[in-house]
Amino acid sequence: MKKAIIFDLDGTLLNSLIDISESVNYVLEKYNFKTHSFEDYKYMIGNGIAVLIEKALPTNLSKTDAEIYFNEIKLVYEKRQTIKSKPYNGIIEMLKTLENKGISLNILSNKPNNFTQEVVNHFFADIKFDFVFGEREGYQRKPSPQTANEIIEKLGFKKSEFLYMGDTSTDMLTAKAANIDAIGVTWGYRKVDELLENGAKFIINNPKEILDLLMPKADM
Repeated sequence: MKKAIIFDLDGTLLNSLIDISESVNYVLEKYNFKTHSFEDYKYMIGNGIAVLIEKALPTNLSKTDAEIYFNEIKLVYEKRQTIKSKPYNGIIEMLKTLENKGISLNILSNKPNNFTQEVVNHFFADIKFDFVFGEREGYQRKPSPQTANEIIEKLGFKKSEFLYMGDTSTDMLTAKAANIDAIGVTWGYRKVDELLENGAKFIINNPKEILDLLMPKADM
């Protein structure tokens, strides 16, 4: 039986698409730059806020100007990140069931670490996570396995006792690089083909389905 799960955050546990999109578009519109659709942002999210903003901003900006807009977008999003975001249907129930079963719950996100801590404390205050990490200075972002391996080492379980659950190719590649089984979820920001092509061992369409991978015939 598996003993631990590492979860991605945005697009996996938390539907944060509207808050992210509206925060970036707010700044883009303020300066008369082209804004982007929610569908566009699904393919910008996943590799960290710096990559997201770089994709969203005009390509002809100087490095200095881009840095100014980058900092402003971060400030706007910090104030808005819990307004319209919410856990996906069934996520809280799934997490509580896994916690009651003694499964170690962990989060690894490319969202800045302070933002990650804030939203996890806001939306998942009743859930006990062993480790929650966002992007930290001095640590490589996903798909580097650096922080996944840190979690694995700290918990002390075998890699075969872990699962990694996410919604993008970045997540699947992280699990592959860390040599742990990857679960791709279909309710997030990317399509099934992308998940399978990048190493998903399992695909689930509903949070309840993870229980069958951990403990056959489990009942939520």
